[in-house]
Amino acid sequence: MNEKEPGVAKSLCIAAVITGVFMLFILVVILAFSAGGSSGESLYDKDDPILELDVDTFSAAIYGSKKAHFIEFYSSWCGACIGYAPTFKKFAKQLEKWAPLVQVTVVNCADDKNMPLCREHSVSSYPSLRYFKYNSHNKDDGMKYSGDKYDINKLAHDIAGLAQADAQKQNPESWPTFLPLSDTTTLEEVFKSIGTTSYLAIVVQDSPSVIAWANLINYHGNNGVKVAYVTQNHPIATKFFSDGGVHALLFSNGNQEPLWKSSSPVDKWVDVQDKIDELIGDKIAASGPTVHPINAAPVIAAPSNPLNNQYEVQLVDLKSAMSYMLYKEIPRREEIRDEPMAVLKQWMHTLKKYAPGTTPMRRLFFRLDEWIQLQSVVTANEWITKVDEIQQALGNPLPKEITWMACAGSKPNLRGYTCGLWTLAHTITVEAYKQEKHNTAFKPVIDVLEPFRAFIFHFLSCSECAQNFTKEAEKNQLHLVTRPEDVYAWLWRVHNFVNKRLSGSLTDDPSFKKQQFPPKSLCADCYDANGDIDEAKALPFVFKYYSNIKTDSTDNLPGYKVVEYKEGKTLSAGQRHLNPKFQVHAGKVDQLEANDKVKNVLDASPQRTWKDIDGYGKTRFWF
Repeated sequence: MNEKEPGVAKSLCIAAVITGVFMLFILVVILAFSAGGSSGESLYDKDDPILELDVDTFSAAIYGSKKAHFIEFYSSWCGACIGYAPTFKKFAKQLEKWAPLVQVTVVNCADDKNMPLCREHSVSSYPSLRYFKYNSHNKDDGMKYSGDKYDINKLAHDIAGLAQADAQKQNPESWPTFLPLSDTTTLEEVFKSIGTTSYLAIVVQDSPSVIAWANLINYHGNNGVKVAYVTQNHPIATKFFSDGGVHALLFSNGNQEPLWKSSSPVDKWVDVQDKIDELIGDKIAASGPTVHPINAAPVIAAPSNPLNNQYEVQLVDLKSAMSYMLYKEIPRREEIRDEPMAVLKQWMHTLKKYAPGTTPMRRLFFRLDEWIQLQSVVTANEWITKVDEIQQALGNPLPKEITWMACAGSKPNLRGYTCGLWTLAHTITVEAYKQEKHNTAFKPVIDVLEPFRAFIFHFLSCSECAQNFTKEAEKNQLHLVTRPEDVYAWLWRVHNFVNKRLSGSLTDDPSFKKQQFPPKSLCADCYDANGDIDEAKALPFVFKYYSNIKTDSTDNLPGYKVVEYKEGKTLSAGQRHLNPKFQVHAGKVDQLEANDKVKNVLDASPQRTWKDIDGYGKTRFWF
């Protein structure tokens, strides 16, 4: 071996390591640009007494389980879910001791891998709460909860009622009986029945005895205190209370005089728990059931994108919004029919006419519109199959992998799709005005704004967001929009109202605060001397802003650089452009589609006619 070779080898090893580190860095940057693609970051963490399941763990945990599960199907990007998370965490904390009988559980439907699971359970809006009974067998055993999810005391009472009904029907061996003491049972007999347990709590409540049932669940398995309940006419109840309300008592085992009795009627089950914890909590804490740590679905937090500019209309964001809409939002329900189908037809027709993007992107909506207008019922699988079919025929103009650029948030579940959807809507309204400003038959509400509102109402999976948008439409008198220019002006005003309402809320990205658009940093002239937006100056800016769709993406649209080398020297360099069909808003798609139909007819014919390419004016036939 040449004595120089070890040095060369060492240099090569160092170069390889440096290359590996560089590639790792590139991977991290790519992940950063993809942040928010699946929006899989959980709204809950290991400190919350919540079981987080995914498509791989759901069936094993729920079906055949010897406990019930109360499940929140949520989407981590959904504003209503983000806003509800603190309430659900507080609720789960209150029910922490219920876990051996009723487990508080969540599933993140924004995680791409969980989409089939959420679709199977017909979860079309978030947050959606379901009660799965003891020993559930399949999705049909999930009961949708339609009560007030923000009233966590009523929520707990309702779950206690569901658990009691479950116990009466299935009689699980490891569950309490949920039956009141008979009218002939004496206090001495109750003391004897609890053996060496130190304390006895008795709840006085007629059926439905939800406060009693909730405490039965809460202290089931606790060796320090036992819970029983009686009706209001029971001798134990009449001995201590005369007002006929819901009451509670706490005894030391064997002592006829209570340690505590409620001085006024009890409204919430947790009031009984709080009093018991106050008086004997330190004596019974070690005697409670062991709640083992839960192996939740792993959560990987993707880094935020530090390179984005919030105030740009990027083609990559429009593509991602369209893709998420077509592949995730629309096929959330197993079947589309009736009013949702009528709404989908209207929205596809609007997109056919005014969708922004490259020609293949707009041809995609042209073909989807043609197809959907002929359907009365479409399953989720049929929809996805059709979108895939058209995508492949057009060279996949929309990505399957979601990437946010100007719409990227500081966390994967912030901004993203909702930002992309707003941006898409604004660009549609601006394009509609460009095309229709001289068309006296143009109806801004019928042709654009109402299809968008109805689509949001029926297909935006954040149900509260969808309902709030309809309220904003009514408040801002959508039905009175008549002038062509108001098609984009109305949406701009409504968006500013929404931003004002949500500013500072839990859904507000701390790195990209919701504010009035355009901000002074973009258009100082758009504000008057009092600091208020001057619509006369702001509207032209808004129109220009949403007309300027940038292609600053990894696609390098619409051109690319070519450099020629010879013997290590640069001979020439220049910019070449892609075919015009890949540029934004390049030409009309109607004629292209018509030409394709003619071509398809010719291709299907056994005889093709070709013009002579040599220019002799002859006609050649191919049989």
